[in-house]
Amino acid sequence: MDRLEVRVSITKLLFSLIIVIVPLSIVGLILTERSDKSLDNAIGTDLKTMAQMYSDNVSQFMLDRVNEVMAMSTDPAVVQTVSNAGHLSSPDAARTPAAQTGAAMQGMLSNGASQVLRLRRDLDPRLLRVIATNASGTVVAATHKPAVSSYAQNELWQAAFNKGQGIIKISDILYDELTKSYYVNIGVPISDPASNASIGVLSAAVNISGLLSRFQQNQIANGARAMLVNDDGTIVSGPNADVFAHVQSQEFAAIRDSLGSSQGSQNGWIMASLRAGAHLIGYANTGLKKNYENLGWLVLVSQEERQATASIRQLGQFATLMVILGFFMVMLLCVYYYLHRTQRFAHLREEGFSKEQQSRAATV
Repeated sequence: MDRLEVRVSITKLLFSLIIVIVPLSIVGLILTERSDKSLDNAIGTDLKTMAQMYSDNVSQFMLDRVNEVMAMSTDPAVVQTVSNAGHLSSPDAARTPAAQTGAAMQGMLSNGASQVLRLRRDLDPRLLRVIATNASGTVVAATHKPAVSSYAQNELWQAAFNKGQGIIKISDILYDELTKSYYVNIGVPISDPASNASIGVLSAAVNISGLLSRFQQNQIANGARAMLVNDDGTIVSGPNADVFAHVQSQEFAAIRDSLGSSQGSQNGWIMASLRAGAHLIGYANTGLKKNYENLGWLVLVSQEERQATASIRQLGQFATLMVILGFFMVMLLCVYYYLHRTQRFAHLREEGFSKEQQSRAATV
């Protein structure tokens, strides 16, 4: 009467635990697995959004520079100077140094079109050099003293002039030793306002070091890395890599099959196994290749999966441990019940055997 005792059948306790713990453990494992997938999906979506943001910045930067060069090509002073120059050509100018230092060169650098181009360059430091040529490739206006007087043999000039049809062209990335900067040449046709025919080409060297530097940080957020790659997998700009290193991107090789067509602005995310482990990779196409064949640029933002989920990984591990512990306790109780039942049956057999011996002895 001084103590309260609760006696429960071990069989009933075992069945109760099996009915309660086993389903809860299974549900716990399922919820843990779904939580991991949901977290990966949320982080992957964030990486895709970041890649899209960087991609939009790259596209907008390049399109703004093209529009800027186009605005210079339609300036009345530039158009008038190129139109007045006509088809005058100086085939020996590119080979004769004296022709580049004469009065004609000084007059070209001081004309109205050259002054307009220099003013535009002063307003935008990203413009390194600007040159206007006529239909024969002869330089008729420039912000600086050009290395040659004729660009008729220049591939970019020929592609932009396009035999009088005119088309905007952007060169591959180059490096300027004088300014220590990466740049591209943008060639825009100069059109006659009356006939709309191409009468020359305006070529501008545009500094893009500021654009590429955004991808050269070791990490941008919580260990994530961003890089700009070409559609052949070569890194254009990334941590410890530039376009001249010709380094292939592991991340691009992992998402190659997910890109589909090279046209358009595909974006998404995947989980891929790289040499350093599982990574979440968000990607976005800049869409520049649709208009500029050599600019098949994509933005990749990647993060190691373990690092991305580190904030709640311990909680997930704890939940998994509790589920495993629940299963273990049930198994331990089953073993105990089995051994206890075996011992009880053995005791009954021993008692039955002793009574049989006593009966035989009495009979004898």
